[in-house]
Amino acid sequence: MKTAAVIVTYNRKELLEENIKALLDQSEKLNKIFIIDNNSTDGTKSYLEQKGYLKNQTIEYVRLEKNIGGAGGFSVGTKYAYEKGFDFICLMDDDGKPNDNDTIKNLLDAAVDIYNIEKRMMINPLVIGNENTLSFGLKNIQTVNEAVAMSNEGRIKDIINPFNGTLISKELIESIGVPNKEFFIKGDEAEYMMRAIKNNAYIATICNSRYHHPILSTNYTEIFGKRIKISVEAPWKEYYRCRNYTYMFKESKEYWKMFKQPVRQIRNVLLSDCNKRDSIIMIIRGFNDGILSKLGARVKP
Repeated sequence: MKTAAVIVTYNRKELLEENIKALLDQSEKLNKIFIIDNNSTDGTKSYLEQKGYLKNQTIEYVRLEKNIGGAGGFSVGTKYAYEKGFDFICLMDDDGKPNDNDTIKNLLDAAVDIYNIEKRMMINPLVIGNENTLSFGLKNIQTVNEAVAMSNEGRIKDIINPFNGTLISKELIESIGVPNKEFFIKGDEAEYMMRAIKNNAYIATICNSRYHHPILSTNYTEIFGKRIKISVEAPWKEYYRCRNYTYMFKESKEYWKMFKQPVRQIRNVLLSDCNKRDSIIMIIRGFNDGILSKLGARVKP
């Protein structure tokens, strides 16, 4: 079975290097590492050349003509690796990396076992921020110890943190296609997982495979005695979050979630120290565009 990694990168050359080094140091070697550069402006290519990575036969560097967002990068990279004939493709951003030298080995060991039963699969390492804290959580699971305790034979079925070392099979791509490039950023990983679920793919987190991703800064507040997680990004990112999730919920006929999306985002903005006016305008615009299925890169960073 041939396995490739696809790393989508944009202006984070030092973090990208950490990821590359960790992948090259794996006990189970990848057949190929595709670097999809979203037209970086920080000298990523020359940096990799100076470090000697582009002379490594395992690495193939692909520079896109323009920044088509993380969604576009994953769409291009997945299609590229699939057309090159790889059986398994491991998707990741530039700011994460394998946590130890056995991350890929343990993931592939599980993949081979699963592949004997179900060819369409989307499996993930356990994504950690430190020794015992999950970077994003898995529903109500927040720690490594909780995850291991909740697992069945080292696997947690039907839930993952996609595009953080996520391994997909060629058969899954044949069934559901590649990530939706029209999302630009935000939600493309969730939409791809939703497609996999609808296609009855095998989805699981593999607990003995660990992938590191920095824990994103979040704030919490209390409303009527309930602890609420508050996360607000730049107004243009709030646009894409609202638009893409609104579009997803509309397509899946989850209308309650569709209307709840902008309300939740506006609530977070009102409770945060941020540019409230611009953020709310972008959220409303995103909701409207999601309802009207106006996708693509409609707002510039």
